[in-house]
Amino acid sequence: MKKWFKHPLAYVAIILAMVCGLIFVLAAVPGFNKLPSGTQNLRVVVLDQDQSSVSKNIATHLENKLPFKMVTATSLANAKRQLNTRQAALIIQIDKGFYQRVTRGQAPKLTYTVNQSNGLLQNMVTKNVTTQVTTQVASQLTTAKVTQMLAQSAGKALMQKQQAVAKQQVKQQLQASLAKSPQLAQQPAQLKKLQQQAIARVKRQQQQRLMPQVKKQAAATAATLTGQVATTTTKLHALPTNYQYQFAPMFLNLGAYLGIMLMSLVLTLMFMSARHVIGKWSALLAVQLNGFIGVLVAPLVTLGTLRCLISFSSSAFWQLFGVQVLFGLAVFEFTLAIAILCGGLPSMILQLPLLVSQVVASGAIIPRPALNGFYRWLSTHTPMPQGVYSTFNALYGGANSGYTSALWWLISLSLLAVILIGWLGYRSTKTNPLSRLVPFTAGN
Repeated sequence: MKKWFKHPLAYVAIILAMVCGLIFVLAAVPGFNKLPSGTQNLRVVVLDQDQSSVSKNIATHLENKLPFKMVTATSLANAKRQLNTRQAALIIQIDKGFYQRVTRGQAPKLTYTVNQSNGLLQNMVTKNVTTQVTTQVASQLTTAKVTQMLAQSAGKALMQKQQAVAKQQVKQQLQASLAKSPQLAQQPAQLKKLQQQAIARVKRQQQQRLMPQVKKQAAATAATLTGQVATTTTKLHALPTNYQYQFAPMFLNLGAYLGIMLMSLVLTLMFMSARHVIGKWSALLAVQLNGFIGVLVAPLVTLGTLRCLISFSSSAFWQLFGVQVLFGLAVFEFTLAIAILCGGLPSMILQLPLLVSQVVASGAIIPRPALNGFYRWLSTHTPMPQGVYSTFNALYGGANSGYTSALWWLISLSLLAVILIGWLGYRSTKTNPLSRLVPFTAGN
């Protein structure tokens, strides 16, 4: 027993356990430090199709009360484009006829449009927002401000109906004034002034006479305001209620990333040994071919298994296959560059925290706008988030928004890094302990 604990590997095992736990805590927990306040960065589009005084007041009230980035859209097509590209999280549409339904005592209509092809937290937040908006609008409909708007509208309507009577009264008053002073007909300036005075007098008399009717009509309309709102939710891209579908993109890409990372590590160890036997560039070419074969074969197995668990079409399968091959190539070149740079096994000190950080930044749990600056940067410059969003698009729908081009850039830059590291860093002809971990001889 004493000999056992004298062996250094016994203590290396303990250190590995501590380091792995430390890496996961340091890499994952800080990613949640902007929650729940970070969800305020989500964009909510308000589309007022009614353009009445009441609907404008409702839109302004929502912008002031809801803790989100409220933006307005000029058209439904523009709003849906923002939603489809994940620039916006929700569309609140104040339907045409909103004001008319309010004045008739009917429940006015709101339409919510959501894109469910997103991570869990974003879908939960948008669902809660729709509940908040409905409550806010319902309470706003019974306020004194809305009642006052209804009174003003009723007053304008009554005044318009009395325009003919008002014109006749102005005409009569002018005729009476001219009868008393005929010389005014020869004085245009005085006549115009007299006409303006007559219009103002008639308007004042009408307001005094019609005010009781306005108040009565406004009170009757206000009494019909029930504070009820009819809502409809339209799903741009719908997700099945089963949570298997929600988490499939994250675990599919997490498993692929982890498997390819381990493959790149093993191939790096083989490269470090084989370059002394078959030559550096032949070994590096063999690594690339081996990795490419792995990237092609692995998705066929994982996607076939996934299709046994959740339902998706054959076209979605092949679209997913293309996404996974592209994602796999990006992950392979990305992790291979780090592995070759750090000499194989030591690269795990960088690879593990990068993997955990990418899971947080992937968008499968926390939406990209709710992340802090560091994780938001990771979400646009590392493979995992691009793969997760692309998988959401392939399975459930959504616009590309640069995910594919980001993966191609990662492949190109990482491959260039691999070549440069191999050229500059592996010039020694002597083997070292790391290169002997995976023996490679001419007989192999």
